[in-house]
Amino acid sequence: MAWRIDRNVIKGEIRNQIPNQVTGFLWLKGLNTPIELNLKGNCYRDLAGATLVFENPEPVEGDYSGFDICQDGVVGDITASKKVKIPVDPENVVGTFPKGKPPYTIGNCLYIEWFSERNGRVLIETTDYDWKVTLPQWTLTANEEIEQRLKNQQAMFDFMDNLAAAIEPDTDPLPPAREMNEFQWEAFLQKSDAHSDMLMELFEKYGDEPNCEELVAEAMGWEVESIEYVDEPETEEESWDESEPGLFEDGPDSSDEYIPNHPLISEMMDITSRIFFETESRKLLNDESSNPWNQLLWHSQLTVSKLIAALEEVAEGVDPEPGFIVATLKRSLHLLHLTIATLEAAGSVQEKKDDWQIDVRRCLFDLRESIFDTMQSYRRRS
Repeated sequence: MAWRIDRNVIKGEIRNQIPNQVTGFLWLKGLNTPIELNLKGNCYRDLAGATLVFENPEPVEGDYSGFDICQDGVVGDITASKKVKIPVDPENVVGTFPKGKPPYTIGNCLYIEWFSERNGRVLIETTDYDWKVTLPQWTLTANEEIEQRLKNQQAMFDFMDNLAAAIEPDTDPLPPAREMNEFQWEAFLQKSDAHSDMLMELFEKYGDEPNCEELVAEAMGWEVESIEYVDEPETEEESWDESEPGLFEDGPDSSDEYIPNHPLISEMMDITSRIFFETESRKLLNDESSNPWNQLLWHSQLTVSKLIAALEEVAEGVDPEPGFIVATLKRSLHLLHLTIATLEAAGSVQEKKDDWQIDVRRCLFDLRESIFDTMQSYRRRS
């Protein structure tokens, strides 16, 4: 999917001083050579004819494997005036806010998108940079900007076409009527994941557009007979749904919510509960995504969800295809291995592992053996 490099940029400059030509350089943390841009097309009117210079106050080193130093291609949407909602820390705000309405301000987002011949879609989207723009040497008319937007839209559609071709769009997206083996199910699930990623990419880009559904349908190659839209502009009062619970608010009572009662699911849920209790009680969790203890809990929770996806029907008494069970349990194993690896990485920062870590590690390996045994039993049935 798209290369999102906004966190990795140290500094950069984008020049559109010549019509239909956008050039520039990007310096990424961890790379000794700057990325060179040579793109066809124009920026939006706020940057057309000008030079944009920007700097990231807190760059983070990334993985640039396969990312080409010379980025040749066509422009996407390039603007420094995309309006977005920027969350505000409530403790730093004077005044009060209605319950359920998180405080925010409306600000400009730097949005730099292009479609590379080698790497596909590349995106920088941030409100954290410091930037400045020179006076333009030429201007883009309103009609010319509309024409440029249409070209950008077509570039996005072409990008989606290339992705679709990579996952064999000409084949039937539905599984055949006959029973499939584990390898056929794996291929089918991989294609389903790819289609889901494509949809997420499109909704992320066009989610704020009034004709979002039409744009998504066209990019995916779907036919939409008719979509009716009500021209009802969103007000700030309507932008947050008070009926929905907030991130840290309690939602409806879920004590009666059904959880599939399969031994493997129950075992992984117990392990996850143990991980949460031990890390929370020791104050090992925080808001940093790079914190290995956060990652340990996250991978553990994902393993639970994968096991539910694999064994929910079995727990309900349904007898799914053996190939499907084996293929989905393979996915569960991948997350389980990540959980084990993250536990090892988290424990390596300590001088000595705690007893609970040793116990959780043993439980994870026991569960791993149980999953292997279950896979083998279903293989014998296929």
